[in-house]
Amino acid sequence: ALRRATISRKALPVLMGAALRGKGVEPLLDAIADLLPSPLDRLPPPLTKVDHAWGNKSKKRSKHNQRSKHNQHSKRNQHNQHNKSSPSSSTSTSNEITIGHPLHPTMLAMAFKILHMKGRGGSGDGRVVFCRVYSGTIRAKDTVTCITPSLVDGGFDDNKPPRTERVGAMLQLAGGRFDNLEDGLCRSGDVCALVGLKSVVTGDTIMLHPDTDGAGTTLSNRNDAKDNNNNNNKNRDAYYLAGVASPKPVLTVRLETDNSDDANKLSHALHLLSIEDHSLLVQENEHTTLLSGLGELHIEVTLDRIQREHGVVVRKGTPLVSYRETLVAELQTDGLLNYDKTIGGTRMQASVHILLQPIHHHDDDDGTLALVDPVVEIGPIARRFLGVEEESPVHELFMYNEVVRALISGIQGSLARGSPLGPYPMGNVRCVVVNVDAEGGLPSLATFPGSLRACAANAISTLLREEASRQQSAGRGAGGACAVLEPTMTVEVMVPKDMVGTVLSDLNTRRGVIADVIMGDDDTNDVGGGGQMKALIRGNVPLVEILGYATGLRSLTAGEGAFTAEYKGHAPV
Repeated sequence: ALRRATISRKALPVLMGAALRGKGVEPLLDAIADLLPSPLDRLPPPLTKVDHAWGNKSKKRSKHNQRSKHNQHSKRNQHNQHNKSSPSSSTSTSNEITIGHPLHPTMLAMAFKILHMKGRGGSGDGRVVFCRVYSGTIRAKDTVTCITPSLVDGGFDDNKPPRTERVGAMLQLAGGRFDNLEDGLCRSGDVCALVGLKSVVTGDTIMLHPDTDGAGTTLSNRNDAKDNNNNNNKNRDAYYLAGVASPKPVLTVRLETDNSDDANKLSHALHLLSIEDHSLLVQENEHTTLLSGLGELHIEVTLDRIQREHGVVVRKGTPLVSYRETLVAELQTDGLLNYDKTIGGTRMQASVHILLQPIHHHDDDDGTLALVDPVVEIGPIARRFLGVEEESPVHELFMYNEVVRALISGIQGSLARGSPLGPYPMGNVRCVVVNVDAEGGLPSLATFPGSLRACAANAISTLLREEASRQQSAGRGAGGACAVLEPTMTVEVMVPKDMVGTVLSDLNTRRGVIADVIMGDDDTNDVGGGGQMKALIRGNVPLVEILGYATGLRSLTAGEGAFTAEYKGHAPV
């Protein structure tokens, strides 16, 4: 009864104990096991199915997964019965539960963290992959298939199609010690550390290769392969999880080294760190190396790791804040906008009708937006002209249709250049291609897709240029469809109580918006009786205004103030 009340959130058990003396620890652990929900009480994670698993790139939502949500909801009270039957030998049990459920025999895991440990990983760079196993079992020496999901369109990453790799070994996780396990085995619900996977990155889905059975044995080497009725082997479908989304970088610095040898080491170090941390963005060319992260502290920690772990001393330049542009109202061309130019003796002619719409579904009360990459959609009229099915997803058309690829590339390239207000890349924008036309019809565009690419880019840039000119002529504050966004940080400042006024005044000059001021009392803040009472200030401040704020805060508070800053989103300037 107490467990049912706890799971339904009608009761909150409270246990007493003393961690310092080790009192009450065992009853607490017992209560966690007896009263809190188990993995069997949760629905499996949402999956996306790849048709004809290990070859065809077409994707669809797993009907089996969707159907199982209803089954799981209606069978929550039957888990004890499921526990008594073996999923690997019961066909009915496998039909009632879905992949990703702890009782399902098919192995499904996700790589949630990547580390590079010298002398441990078998991939040459010391890569160790930490995985959470949702269902099935994985063993050392298993052959697995790794799928990298795309966080943009919901499919898998075209730059990293499904790959087949072999688990070299498995490490034992024990308080910072990583010992090799001779016969490593990890079951559903457990976490394991795998070595030998050369291409796996954070967020990848890992499944057993269809030529490997539940015991990790290659079926082609088994004499009884024909008689193997394991449900694991029958299932040749591939599924992948949603992956791990990372925030967009908001701060960029330029990095320099003393010599070319250090430059090569720096490039290698940045490559490894960007694999471990997807929120780091590295841009390199012949002349400069740019590193983008989530803030000053993020950049400083990364540079410190480069020096400690790779022995490279790096100089950084002045930080550059990552601004964006967006729309606050719809923009569209006046019907079909014609593009007709002759370049190098080749005539480029096409017409497009473009509609730009804002995407502000993550608006906060203070106007802060969660940054979203531009989305391109193709309307039914344009699809009929291009000769594509109305149900086909845009990301599939981009992969297989050269004309559609040219159209979308032109749109994305123009949106990345922004409007004359910045120019900064556009974000939180939906671009709908309403109609497409050409004098020679679709065959002329198929012969020279660059015509449609140039036409689409010209239509977007014309729309944004005209709107920016109208806003500039109307004057500041007159309103318009385009707006510039800047990264905003949630700031918490801890200062002595008698310095709150000074710090608040300084935050106001930095365009900060104060959300809360919590004044401490003697019992909670005067530690030891000799210190000053503290106050906590919470608010939102533009990132560009708090660059180097640590130095300014120390000066204002005589070294007694401290602050933390976390990226919240982008807000209009």
